[in-house]
Amino acid sequence: MKKLKKIILLGATGSIGETTIELLRNQKDKFKLIGVSANTKVTKLKKIVDEFNVKYVAISDLNAAKKNVFEKNILIGKKGLAELASIKCDVVVSGITGAAGLLPAIIALRSGNDLAIANKEPLVIAGEFFIKESKINNAKILPVDSEHNSIFQCFDENHRKNISHITLTASGGPFLNLNKKYFKNIQPSDAIKHPVWRMGKKISVDSATLVNKALEVIEAGFLFNLKSNQIDVLIHPQSIIHGMVHYQDGSVLANLSYPNMISPLSVALSYPDRLNLGLKKLDLTKISTLTFQKPDLQKFPGLKLGWDILNQGKSYSIIMNASNEIAVEFFLKNVIRFDQIIEMINYALDKFQFNSPKNLDDIIEIDKRTRILMKE
Repeated sequence: MKKLKKIILLGATGSIGETTIELLRNQKDKFKLIGVSANTKVTKLKKIVDEFNVKYVAISDLNAAKKNVFEKNILIGKKGLAELASIKCDVVVSGITGAAGLLPAIIALRSGNDLAIANKEPLVIAGEFFIKESKINNAKILPVDSEHNSIFQCFDENHRKNISHITLTASGGPFLNLNKKYFKNIQPSDAIKHPVWRMGKKISVDSATLVNKALEVIEAGFLFNLKSNQIDVLIHPQSIIHGMVHYQDGSVLANLSYPNMISPLSVALSYPDRLNLGLKKLDLTKISTLTFQKPDLQKFPGLKLGWDILNQGKSYSIIMNASNEIAVEFFLKNVIRFDQIIEMINYALDKFQFNSPKNLDDIIEIDKRTRILMKE
């Protein structure tokens, strides 16, 4: 009998967490969920713990942790989250939104655990450190994002010299065909209605500004050791082709599927094997037409930041990520307009000056200072 893969799920109550739980529920003969974490949704987490008989539980919010309904000792706060990520397992799934997922993700790699990473922010702000820890500890970084997962499936490391460049696709978000002069009128309720994907509020806004794709450009640079001129972005509203790898011999390998997160997640968790998910089979005759267009960088200037920052390096990716998180938070609270999100990011990149980070403590400090300055 084949040994079950042991899984630890960070951010079990978020959108990635829900998808992971759905996959594990249908693949109980393949996986064993041994650890879970949440921030504040204690009741929802309790149901998961009971259903899967989870041994290790972490609550990162101190007030929520006081409501211990688990009838067992739980891990508490940032320290508890780090301790959970360090427990030996086969794969740690990192689904914590934003920079909060940085430390537990790094600790997972340091502990020799493979990391299935769905939150792109840690790789954006600390990509070099992640790659270094991955190599030192012989722990794989397995991308869950549909675009990076697609590149991962098509990228032949043995023929790296023959790879010309890659293409990440983007749906274009909910405002692809909206005149830019109306961007100032966009409400939070409009921005979180993504035309293709079901995601959390923050990442939905990022997709609407195309900042999400800028972050993906930076992430791809670190994950696949590519320069900025080796990463292309195409608007593809149907979201059937998720990524392409272009080879010097003229061949292009592409990954196609109906848009869903179950498939890329299963690739990461079962790697190098594949699972029979029983999903709807792709039928190109029913789709009939696939369309592509170059992104309008005048309309969506946030996308251009991806290439700019990948070239600049230093502390810029940390400043961009932190300022974007604060700007999106302000927008969702109706403090600023939709079109002011990019203005705030550009302001931060122009005004804030930090030395290049030499370690994780430096990264955390730059992230913290950027957030303080943005709020001021």
